Amino acid sequence: MLTISNFAAGNDTQQNLISSYNMKKQLLLFAAAVTALGMAAQPAQAPVAVWGNLIDGDTAAGDQSTDMALDNSGNVYWYGTYGSTETEPDVRYAGEVIYAGAPFNAGATQNNNYTLIKTDKNGRKLWTVYTDSGDFANNAGFCAATADGGVVTVAKVRHTDGMLDKNIIFHNADGTPFEIDWKCDRRYYRLAVTKISGDGVVEWNRMVDFSTEPGVAAGGNYATFWPDVFNVSGGTIDDNGNIYIALNYRNPMTVAGKDGEPVVFTPVNNKSWNGDSQGVCGDFMLLSLDSEGYYRNALQLEGTCAASYCQKLEWASGTLYCQGYIVGEEGVKMKVGEYTLAPTTVMSPLVMALDSDLKPEWAKCYPAEKVDGKNALQNVGISHIGDALYLCGQYNLKFSDPDNSENFLTATQGSLREGFVLKLDAATGKWLAARDSRDDNWNNPSATAKTGLTGYFQVLPSPVTTSSVFVFGYVMNAQVGVFLREYNADTLEGVLPEGEYNIVTGGGVPSCQCALLDPDSGALYITARGNQAFTLLGGDKTAAPVKWGVLAARFDLGEPINTVVSRFDEESDAPVEYYTLEGLRVDNPSAGLYIRRQGSKATKVIIH
Repeated sequence: MLTISNFAAGNDTQQNLISSYNMKKQLLLFAAAVTALGMAAQPAQAPVAVWGNLIDGDTAAGDQSTDMALDNSGNVYWYGTYGSTETEPDVRYAGEVIYAGAPFNAGATQNNNYTLIKTDKNGRKLWTVYTDSGDFANNAGFCAATADGGVVTVAKVRHTDGMLDKNIIFHNADGTPFEIDWKCDRRYYRLAVTKISGDGVVEWNRMVDFSTEPGVAAGGNYATFWPDVFNVSGGTIDDNGNIYIALNYRNPMTVAGKDGEPVVFTPVNNKSWNGDSQGVCGDFMLLSLDSEGYYRNALQLEGTCAASYCQKLEWASGTLYCQGYIVGEEGVKMKVGEYTLAPTTVMSPLVMALDSDLKPEWAKCYPAEKVDGKNALQNVGISHIGDALYLCGQYNLKFSDPDNSENFLTATQGSLREGFVLKLDAATGKWLAARDSRDDNWNNPSATAKTGLTGYFQVLPSPVTTSSVFVFGYVMNAQVGVFLREYNADTLEGVLPEGEYNIVTGGGVPSCQCALLDPDSGALYITARGNQAFTLLGGDKTAAPVKWGVLAARFDLGEPINTVVSRFDEESDAPVEYYTLEGLRVDNPSAGLYIRRQGSKATKVIIH
């Protein structure tokens, strides 16, 4: 349980004044004292590197960080895929061999092994759950912490080459096996949804199946068998433990119902697909499972198009926020619930807010255009902060506000992808502000910060002020590397010159992967990928990866002044009341900044 700490008004005189007023004036004085102390105006402070450890398979490729999650004790789950071959089987954490992966032997490639490492906040490994059979797709799936201290992982898996006659086995933290009963005569991908306890024991696994039967346009190498017919790029869990999975699927999908009856879905945007997984086609699918991994409900878009994708999900304040994109066809419009979506024939971003039953509260599709003949949208992140929804990503296109074409975001050149940030009103989806990575004079160093290939992966709240947000991203250059850039939370203007922090440099050709902020402590956990030694902000260097590896690291962003509230220890029998900073009582507060009062104790808090 989280105990909320007081933020006192300041001195005895102020406390005496407070006691002489009625409740509303008391709360107003409390808010004024907090503001006078500089809470809202306090600038973000420079990150401090705490530790960095390598997660490293010995192979030339394959090592990838997929996602991270924080348990309710402040421990971290690091979820990814790490490579092995018969001659190079070992996977290490902080220089220690933690397991030997599948003995794959087929030339220059490798097997990608499921890897879930749990550490404490100081980077000390608590346990590992892994597979040494099964080939898990890189950057496919997610992990999410559960209320009981455990974690759910979602993965895309097929058999290790040469091991089709063996079951896929998870190795629990205590060394016991958990087998998926699955043997076959050809390799193909299925979706694995797995619940793991806080002690590192697999409690259950559910498989979502996809047909491998070729469609009407099958041809070439895919004329008789379709082994790869879906993408899974994100997901989340709600307050009741229900699981939401973001998919694009291109062939019939079967999900197990709780009553034992299968539920089958069939896509409509695959009629011209030949079976090549690199093709752009298929349907948006937002799949919801209950807390035991059985079918609950699902959402698809209405209408036909070239392709539609559900990519990233965020659960916050009783709402499910969803990001994806649509590649339209000339003159065709799509629908979700009562909302009409009008994409162009270029990859057009899609954002919506839904309730827990997947009923849309609002939905927006942003018509897109090519830039210098190019168009792409990747690595999009979605974050709910205060009363706003922030999106960021990597792109080389232009897209516009569907409600006002004067609002738009555009890359400055088509050849190299750039980063972007978009701020929306979380309640309505209204376009509030937008910024391209090259709109501000990031200059550290100037020769590459504005010209190199750039990716923005996630927007993060500042733990010390509500006036700023951080963007986590990278420039594919060893001198700039992985960074945090500070933006004004209202205008999305860069906070210059002090608001740029190159937190990881070196690494050869570095890239960032995941970021996770602990709101209770201000600790930021990140992963980055490279093929040489990394340098942390402040100068400490890591060992060099064997070939390619992932850096897991912690940085501190400052002691939180505001407490992010999700639960409370009961301080007394007095009822809890919430007030705005202006002293107005709120019976059912939504996400935002409030004064929480219980008995004689008043605390300024952020609710999300």
